[in-house]
Order: sequence, then structure tokens, then C-alpha cells
Amino acid sequence: DESLKNDVPEIVEVIKTKTSEPFAVYNKMMGKEKKSATVGMIDMDSKKSLLKRLSVYARANFFIPDARKGWNKFAYNAAIDLIKKEDIKTVITTGPPQSTHLIGLKLQKEMGVNWVADFRDPWTTVYYNDMLPRTETTKKKDKKLEDKVVKNANRVIVVSDGLKQEFSDRSEAIDVIYNGFDTEDMQYQPWDDKNRKFTISSIGNFKPNQNVVAFWEVIKELKAEQEDFAKEVKISLTGNVDGSVLQTIEKLGIKDMVEINGYVAHHEATQRMMTADMLLFIIPQTKRNHLIITGKLFEYIASRTPIFAIGPVDGDASSIIKNAKRDSMIDYNNKASLKKRLLVAWANWQKAEKPFKHEEGELWKFSRKGLTEQLANHLNQLHESN
Repeated sequence: DESLKNDVPEIVEVIKTKTSEPFAVYNKMMGKEKKSATVGMIDMDSKKSLLKRLSVYARANFFIPDARKGWNKFAYNAAIDLIKKEDIKTVITTGPPQSTHLIGLKLQKEMGVNWVADFRDPWTTVYYNDMLPRTETTKKKDKKLEDKVVKNANRVIVVSDGLKQEFSDRSEAIDVIYNGFDTEDMQYQPWDDKNRKFTISSIGNFKPNQNVVAFWEVIKELKAEQEDFAKEVKISLTGNVDGSVLQTIEKLGIKDMVEINGYVAHHEATQRMMTADMLLFIIPQTKRNHLIITGKLFEYIASRTPIFAIGPVDGDASSIIKNAKRDSMIDYNNKASLKKRLLVAWANWQKAEKPFKHEEGELWKFSRKGLTEQLANHLNQLHESN
């Protein structure tokens, strides 16, 4: 999102370098424009053409740990010059892309700087790896790199308690800092007028492993059972929507209730979060999904809009939702609870004169400013210990 560049303060020096982009070859094979490919695993249908399946295989096995590693040599050289010029003692690398951490590993070894490795997602156990045709050799190489980074970093920062536990056998210096939200993004609050329809919104990419058929079946059942349901309820999907989701909607005969929107800039996305009556939040159905926490979750919480959360009830995201005093996570196959939650929310909307919003509560602890304060404290501790 190019609009996010506006969030970078003017006092921050941004150094741009060249890069060698393996994705250019991948995109050419896929018949896409340069840099148009996404790591979001949208449209990863196994029935695609042989060429596309070969390109996915190449992506999964030739670019280890990821296809952004072509930037490393350029970034490393630029970092060397900056460290010497400014006498920098501590560097932070953040991923994904996880290949960035290999820059920090090399800088630590060659320059003797303190190195903090920040993980906004899991590395080898990230959910979309299960959707890629990775060979055992690829998996071993990737795991070896992950182990080397986690073991050697002076400090590791992770996005969840679950990921901290996953890395704890390789490092004792691990801190948890959530993704959080930008308070400036959540200032648009037009809550005076109620929506003409009860609007359930999903903001962001809708992947195949987020296609919870039970949810769509509940929509179909309520459409048949409740006379005004189809007239008064709308599901709005903003972002890239996988073909399997569209097929399910079509098959169940609920297309007339679903609004499909394309990509929108981040500021508009947050506005849509705040003007919705309920936000659909689905944790991908994959192995180890109890570890998944998306940045979107914190913006959902900050919007103060009720959240319709579907996923593992014992996961990290479920704990955060509970801690934020929002309605609890519902399991993927618990149709009775899904239907009850939706009926109650719809009934409340019918009776209300204006949109319902949660109390602000302790949102500060999820703000980026609050989380940056935590990071600063960790960096000070690291500096003082050396």
C-alpha cells in the first residue's frame, strides 16, 4: 500500500538500494506484471495449468527462505556504510520477508553489533507453507536458517506468546510485542446514522483456507427461515477474494446478499472497519493456526465495532479477543453458535437507533505508540547489558 509511506516521519532517514528480484521471473511465468505476485496464497488452485503449477513449485523450492533474498547483498553493503558512518551499536531486522534476518546475522558476525531479530509472522511454520509443494530438502534448508537466526540473535521479538513458546528451545532472550494499530488511522468515527442494512464486513484478503462453509450455510439457512433477513443483511468483502469463496457463495444461492469490493487504500479500509455493524474475522484453517495473529485483528479491536470471530477457541488470537473484552471466538464447525451470534447481533441492530460501539477501554496497550515504548525499553536493556 503506497499510502503507508505517509506514515514515515520526516526525521527518519530512508535509504533505498537496488535489488535483484527473483519474483520478476516468477511473475513472468505466471503472466503477471513485475511485483504483482502476493504471498497471500490467493488463487492457489491445484487445477491450474501446468505452467502455473511449475512456477509455484519454483517459488516454493528455489527461493529459500523467500523470493526477496535478492535484496540482501545491496542492503548489507548499505548497512555497513551506515554503521561505520553513524557508529551504530544495535540493528533490528524484521520479517517477513524472513530473508532480511540473514542480513542481521551477517552484520552481527562481521561488525560486532547487537542484533535484534523481529518476527511479525512465524518462519518455517507459517500457515501458507502447507499450501506450497515444498520438498524435504527445502524444508531442511529453511529450518536450518531459522535455527541459526533464532540461536544467534542477541534478542528475539515475536508477535505472540505461542511463537515465543515455539522459539523457546533455541533462545531465552525472547520478548512479545503485538502488531498493534495506529491511533491516527482510527480517528474517523461517523457513528451517528445507522446503516440501511445490517452490514457484516471482511476487510483484507479472503483466502481459500478462510472459506468457512458453515458460516455461509448459516447465511443461507437464515435467508430461508427469516423473512426480512435477506432484505436487511449485507455481507461486504473488501480485498482479494479467492475463487473458492465465490464458488461457495454462488452454490448456496446467497450471491444477492454479498457485496464484492476490490482492493482499497489503507485509510479507506480502516474507515470501512468503523462504519460496519460487525467485522468478520476468520483465522485460516491450517496446522498450528493457534499461533496466528494478524495485524488486522488489532485494527478491528481499535475500531470498536463488534467482531464475529471464527477460529481455534484456544489460540493466541482468541486470548487477545477475550483480553480486549470482545465476543469470544467460535469454532469453525459450531453452526449453532454461529447462527445464534448472528441472530442476536441482527436483532440488536433492528432495535437500536444508532450503531453499537464497544467502550474504548484499554485500547492504548494495543496502540503502536504503546508498543513502540515497549520496544524502546527492550533496546535500552540490551544496550545497558553490553
